[in-house]
Amino acid sequence: MEVPCISLEERKNTFKEVELGLDNEQAIEEAKRCLQCADPLCVKGCPAGINIPGFIKALKESNLDGAAEIIREKNFFPSICGRICQHEKQCEGSCILAKTKDPICIGGLERYVGDNSSYPKAQKLNGKKAAIIGSGPSGLTTAAYLALQGINVTVFEGTHALGGVIKYGVPEFRLPKEVVSQDLTGLHELGIDFEPNAKLSDESIEKIAKEFDVVFMGTGVGAARELTIKGSKLKGIIPAMKFLVNLNQSGVPMITQGEKVVVVGAGYVGIDTARSAVRLGGDVTCITVAKREDAIKAVSEKDYIDAEEEGVKFMFELTVNEFSGDEEKVTKVHYKNGEEGILEANKVIVAIGQMHDEDGLKQPLRDEDNGCVKVNDAHQTKIENIFAAGDCVHGPKTVIEAIDQGRGAAEAILDYLKNKK
Repeated sequence: MEVPCISLEERKNTFKEVELGLDNEQAIEEAKRCLQCADPLCVKGCPAGINIPGFIKALKESNLDGAAEIIREKNFFPSICGRICQHEKQCEGSCILAKTKDPICIGGLERYVGDNSSYPKAQKLNGKKAAIIGSGPSGLTTAAYLALQGINVTVFEGTHALGGVIKYGVPEFRLPKEVVSQDLTGLHELGIDFEPNAKLSDESIEKIAKEFDVVFMGTGVGAARELTIKGSKLKGIIPAMKFLVNLNQSGVPMITQGEKVVVVGAGYVGIDTARSAVRLGGDVTCITVAKREDAIKAVSEKDYIDAEEEGVKFMFELTVNEFSGDEEKVTKVHYKNGEEGILEANKVIVAIGQMHDEDGLKQPLRDEDNGCVKVNDAHQTKIENIFAAGDCVHGPKTVIEAIDQGRGAAEAILDYLKNKK
C-alpha cells in the first residue's frame, strides 16, 4: 500500500505535507497483511531494531498505546521517523513481501501509531540530575529515556530553536514543524526542562559535569562542507542547511519567483533543497558527480521520482569546477565531464554534506585526529560522567541512527548511575 498524497499541482505550489497518512481503516487493513514472520527481516533492516511484527500485531488488535509502547522500546519518536526514515532501503526494503513489489507500509503504520497514541508516563524523580547538551535527535532521545526512569533532565540548546535538524533542517512538506512541536510538548510533560539560547563554552563542560550527575553531549556536526573552487565566495552561493534552516525558522525565502537555481549535490539534503526551491518558484537544476543509479541507491527512487514530477531537473556524472559572475554575484556554474558546459544561475545552493565545526564546548572531548568527540564502547568520553552519541561522535548519519545511538547512550548512563559508587 502506498500512503495517500496531495495532488501533484498542490505539491509544486505549497509547503503542505505531501503524504496525508493512513486513516484507521487503512492502517488496520494494512496491518492484517503482515505475515508475522518467525525470522522477521524487517527488524534486521531497521537500524534501531524495532520489533516491527510486534507493534503491527498490537495495531491490528486496535491496541494503539500497546503498539506505541513496543515502538518506543527502541525509537521514542514514531511520528517523526514514520515520516522521514529511509523505509524503502531499511525495514520495507527488507520485508519479505518486497519480493512481490508490495511490502508492508511499515512507515505509514509507524506514523499512524505515533500520531494517534498516548505518551508514556515517567517514574517519580529519584534525585539524580542529567544535563543534555543539544536538542537534536540523539539528545532528545537520551533525555526521554532518562526522564522515563525518574532522572531530572535539563536540555541545553545553543540556539532559540529546540528540535535541531529534525525541526529546522527538514522541509515542512516532509515533516511539519507541528509534529516535532507535539513531541517536544510530550517531552516537557515527562518533566524535562529546556533551556534555549544556552551559551556554553569549553570551560562550561567541566563545570556542568560537577553540577550534574551525568552529562550527555549530542551537538551534531554544525559546519557545511564548501566547494573550494574559483568563484566559491561569490554572493548568491548558499550552504544548503543554511537555506533550509532560514526557510523553516523565519519563513523568509532566499529565492524569488523565476530565478534560475542550481543545487550542487543530490543526496537527501540536496533533494530536499531542490524541492523546496521549486515550491518557492525557482527554475531548479540539481547537479551531481554521481551516476544516476548510484545516486538513487544512496537515497531512494521515490525521492527522485517525486522531485522530477515537481519539476527538478537532474544532471549526473558532472563535476562543478568554477563559479563566475558579475559585480561579485554568481551568474554561471561551470561544469565538466570530458566536455565542459555552463549553467546560468541566479542562486547556487551547495549540498555536499556537513563536517565538524570548531565548537569550543566539544574541544576537551575531541579526538585530535578527526575532530569527533571520542567515546568508548559505553558512549563514555574521557571525562567519566560525560557521555556522547550521534553525529558529533561518528559524523553525519541518518536521524534513526542518531536516535538509536541516543538510546544506547541512555542505557549506558543508567548502567553507570546504577553501578557508580
